[in-house]
This record gives sequence, C-alpha cells and structure tokens, in this order.
Amino acid sequence: MLSRLTVRRLARSVTTLAGALLVGAVLANCGEDEAPVAPTPLVKFRATLVGSEEVPPVITMATGSSEFTLSRTNDTLFVSITVNGLSNIRFGHFHTGARGANGAVVATLVEPPTLAGSQNGRIGRQFITATNLSGTLAGQPLSALVTQLRAGGIYVNLHTDANAGGEVRGQVALVP
Repeated sequence: MLSRLTVRRLARSVTTLAGALLVGAVLANCGEDEAPVAPTPLVKFRATLVGSEEVPPVITMATGSSEFTLSRTNDTLFVSITVNGLSNIRFGHFHTGARGANGAVVATLVEPPTLAGSQNGRIGRQFITATNLSGTLAGQPLSALVTQLRAGGIYVNLHTDANAGGEVRGQVALVP
C-alpha cells in the first residue's frame, strides 16, 4: 500500500507532466511560417453633396459630405453626414437612382422636425439597419441596400425649406 506522501507526489508529477504536454502541444501549433489572419477590411462609401447634382440643378452655396461604413457583421451601415451653410433642413434620404435621374426614397437619414437655421457640422441618423429600409427595399435585408450602393445606384439628397425637392445631392460611391 502507498503512503499518503507517495500518492501526493505521484499526483503532482502527473499534473506537472500533463501541463508540460499541453504547453508543448500549444507551442507545436505556433509555427513561425503561419501568417496571422488579417481582419476583414471595412467597406466604405462616400458622396459629396452639392446643388449642381440635384435634378434639376439648384444654385446654392451650401455643400455637404457623407460617409458610410458597413459593419464587419454586414448588418449595420454607420452614417456620417456633414453640411456647411445648409438652412432649415427638412429631410435627408437615400434614394434609388443613377446620377442625373430622380428615384424613390429607400431610407431616411435626417428625420423631422426641421433642423432650423443655418447648419454647419454633423447631422442626422448615426446608423442604418434593415429595419430602417423603406419603399422598394422595405422588408429586405441590409444587403439589398449594400448591393445598390456598390453598383452606384443610390444617392443622398438633403431637402430644405427653400428647396423642398432637395438642395444638395451626391451619388454614393464605393471607396477603393
């Protein structure tokens, strides 16, 4: 029969041996020739907003820019819209349509109430998900919008009191 001291020593030796084998297995799988896995790059879109892109064109000194970043999970489009000198903004939308053509609203970017007075800086919604899609994209996954963004078939339009049909507009393009 083994003494308690001998049993403890054997248990400690087995534990130490198991730990050493585990560390060895981990180290064996960390070969230097394996390249680290790079994260998926973020997909970004951009539009420059000017009156001359409106249909028909609008004469205005106001401008804007918009950037959209697709989440790595592809279920959220983060929105950043910045304007300069745009007054009394009523709405902002994503519309379907090519450059030079008007189209239907498919997502709201700036909601009422009107942003009164001259606006300079960031405005509007912070993100878009499938639940925010409307018109022909209502009830569809966000990927339906992303497909149209990639194809250049979406534009941003900001509507004001002075130009209810839109004062500044920009076609959304994929950022290379």
